Amino acid sequence: MPTAFPFSITSPATLAAALSGLALTALIALIRRPKLPRMALWLAGLGALLLCLAAGGVIWQRPTAGEVAVMVDLSPSTRTAGYRDRAVLESRIAALLGKTPHRVYYFAQDIAHDAPAGATLPDLPAERTIYQPPAGASAVLLFSDGRFEIPAAGPPTYIATDPALDSPTDAAVSSLEVRGRDVAVTIHNTGSPRRVMLDGTTGASPTTAPSGSYVLSRPIAPQASSISARLSPGDAWPENDQLAALPPPDEQRQRWWVGASNPGEGWRVFAPGNLPTDAAAYLAPAVIVLENVAATDLSALQQQRLRQYVRDLGGGLVILGGDRAFAAGRYPGSVLEAMSPLASTPPEPTTHWMLVADSSGSMAQAEGGASRWHYAADALLKLIPHLPHDDLLSVGNFSERLTWWSSGKSVKETARLPLPPADVGPHGPTNLDQALREIAQSSDAALPKQLLLLTDADAQIEDPAGLALMLKQKKIRLHLLAIGEGSGLPALRTIIGATGGTIVTQLDPQKWTDGIQKLMRAASPKLLGQYPLAVHFLGDLSSVPSRTVLPWNRTWLKDSATPLADATLDSERVVAGARWNVGEGRVLALAFDPGPSLADALAQSAGRPPRDPRYRITWETGPRLHVTVNALDGPRYLNGEKIELDLSEESESASAAKSIAVPQTEPGRYELSLPAPRSPTFAAVRVAGHVVDRIAVAGRYAPEFDAVGNDPEAMEKLARRTGGQVVPSRQTWPIDFKWPRRPVPLTPVLAMIGAALIAWGLVTWKLRA
Repeated sequence: MPTAFPFSITSPATLAAALSGLALTALIALIRRPKLPRMALWLAGLGALLLCLAAGGVIWQRPTAGEVAVMVDLSPSTRTAGYRDRAVLESRIAALLGKTPHRVYYFAQDIAHDAPAGATLPDLPAERTIYQPPAGASAVLLFSDGRFEIPAAGPPTYIATDPALDSPTDAAVSSLEVRGRDVAVTIHNTGSPRRVMLDGTTGASPTTAPSGSYVLSRPIAPQASSISARLSPGDAWPENDQLAALPPPDEQRQRWWVGASNPGEGWRVFAPGNLPTDAAAYLAPAVIVLENVAATDLSALQQQRLRQYVRDLGGGLVILGGDRAFAAGRYPGSVLEAMSPLASTPPEPTTHWMLVADSSGSMAQAEGGASRWHYAADALLKLIPHLPHDDLLSVGNFSERLTWWSSGKSVKETARLPLPPADVGPHGPTNLDQALREIAQSSDAALPKQLLLLTDADAQIEDPAGLALMLKQKKIRLHLLAIGEGSGLPALRTIIGATGGTIVTQLDPQKWTDGIQKLMRAASPKLLGQYPLAVHFLGDLSSVPSRTVLPWNRTWLKDSATPLADATLDSERVVAGARWNVGEGRVLALAFDPGPSLADALAQSAGRPPRDPRYRITWETGPRLHVTVNALDGPRYLNGEKIELDLSEESESASAAKSIAVPQTEPGRYELSLPAPRSPTFAAVRVAGHVVDRIAVAGRYAPEFDAVGNDPEAMEKLARRTGGQVVPSRQTWPIDFKWPRRPVPLTPVLAMIGAALIAWGLVTWKLRA
């Protein structure tokens, strides 16, 4: 291909004058000496010409070639590119670069540190392609489809188009939108017809998506827990063949009652074990009531769903007391305890717990893949979260002597410590008698103490009656998890009986955690009232008549909670009901079971309020999630509102909802657009902290698969922005990189050569004269 002429003249006028003088001189010489030797004439003429050029100031624009960075896009969207064949790529590079120095880089979301192996270049992992030329590159030869964010600046970029990416065959489920009780699925198909399977809908399935764009609409099945659309296999990009969403909430909100009673019409009744674990189900109820339900009646997943329902979805939860609730229902350390506005245990220490494990040499024995000591220490640590947080706790071990890991701190403080200490391990004899005496001697009698001991009792105990008396004087009750049948077991039984403790035998190390928790429950006060208590209702429940309840739970009001019921106990006012907000929702708790008669009043107090008519919410889903809030109170625009979008994933381990401010874009209008979530997500709009609308958003595949094939517009934009060009696939000659040129003056060289030629011509003339 032609290139720009590399020479220029700085003084054309001088050159013209010099050439004119040369011509005149040559004419005079020919007239005066017509028989000059031809050789001398040519040498002198050429030398004079060079002197004329030197006088004109000839400049050579010398190219300054640099190294070319060859960027090869191996993101999944280029999966069918011809340059994925290493031989094709190397041949194309050789044709376009020739002998130009270059270095090859492979990239997708990041630049690969090592060149991929094999004759066919594999995908590099990428959620989204990121193009970033290496620092110091003089120019870039790019093999890509151009589907990435165009950088604002960069070295001159030459994009080599790949014909295999001009019109790739791909079918994709491009959107799945919930419209009322229907779902609309949009499919874009550039290939042959594909089968479409729909789940969670009514009507015929599967069906066929023809070539082109195709929209399919179906009613959502009444009991569907999820909705999905997926295509049959048939192209190189299966990642965009499926979308899934959670079904929308019912227009008529449900009310759930979990317990033995039946509150009547308008309620769905569940046994605790039947409470749904599917996250989508919790979009339906406006309120959930737990009637005398123990923490152990619900699985960890069920409790997690309840927390997500209240905290993230803005639901209402009611906890009712009884002989299986609060402290009697093992609430301490559970999700129910964390959500309840009533504490199951007192806010000040009432008990000093002592957890002591046997660490003698016999505990080094391995069982079930770990040592007996590992199981023992693990059992103690797993018990700590279930103890009353404000009680005192001492934790330690004994062998030849007693060692405290932590002593006399609150349970809450102890739970934050790194336990057990690194230097603690099984060794030495079982000096149990000395350990018990040291505990008795070093303790005061200020608080009742519950000593939970884990040992195989393979030790001699002198004077068990005297030791029991020492423990009783310090208000210590001994509770034993017997993990063996040692010789000291009869003496320990004597001490346990005398101090009012309990004993549990468990020889299987893998069940020691359950065993010591059983000991703890036996040692814990039930805090369950067994005589009639007159309760008065307050606040939201003030219209409810007072009543006498039995049984009832002794509970304590948590900070920032609002009392809803109280009673008088031994001349002391105690709170028997309260409510507070947890995240976006509300929790109400009563320390007794009022029965189904109060169901409607409780639902009204705890349930979610209706959506505020002043705020009209519009949702758009697809590659981006777009929400628009039009805020209007009659004819008046609502400006300066605090509006937030909350996103909460469906997964069991989801953390607190992610909150994003929705900015105001014009009077009374607020808008936010962000990339679609990767997994099925609940989206809620909050105004001043209150949820006004919520939907379920389809989980979307990575942006990398939103579109495949060459993007000519993006390629041209990148070329224009960087000063490069788009290289067509038919070009087989080297690229003219238009390197920057450095001016090199040729005057000295031309003058020197010209003078030498003239001198040569004169010598030739003289020799032939």
